[in-house]
Amino acid sequence: FALRASAVGAPAAMGNCETCLPEEHKAINLETLERAVRSMDAATVMLCLEGGVHVNDPIDKEGHTVMDVYVQENANIMKKSVNIRHRTDDARRFLFDLQGKSTQVFHILHSHGGCLSGRKSPRRPSAAASPR
Repeated sequence: FALRASAVGAPAAMGNCETCLPEEHKAINLETLERAVRSMDAATVMLCLEGGVHVNDPIDKEGHTVMDVYVQENANIMKKSVNIRHRTDDARRFLFDLQGKSTQVFHILHSHGGCLSGRKSPRRPSAAASPR
């Protein structure tokens, strides 16, 4: 089976569907999901999860998940909020907005079965588990 050249000279082959997707769907992967969680970007989190990225796939060799990232980033928000009474109104509004985004991201991750690392996912049973 030989590859045919397309009209522009590049070989036509299976697996090049990325060129057919809208721009916002080209970067649907675990790295994009992690970045979206770190920036509390609920729309991109939803796009990744509904695009097929699994919420409990490990993001590193230690097996951490995006829910671990969420917990870390949310803790950072809380640390920033400790001194909120000493901040300007703009800073206060910014932190409240970030907390609202954090809540949205949590609900999306949780509704897709998000778990902290070290806990079993309710959506993806391990291959070693055998039915009784």
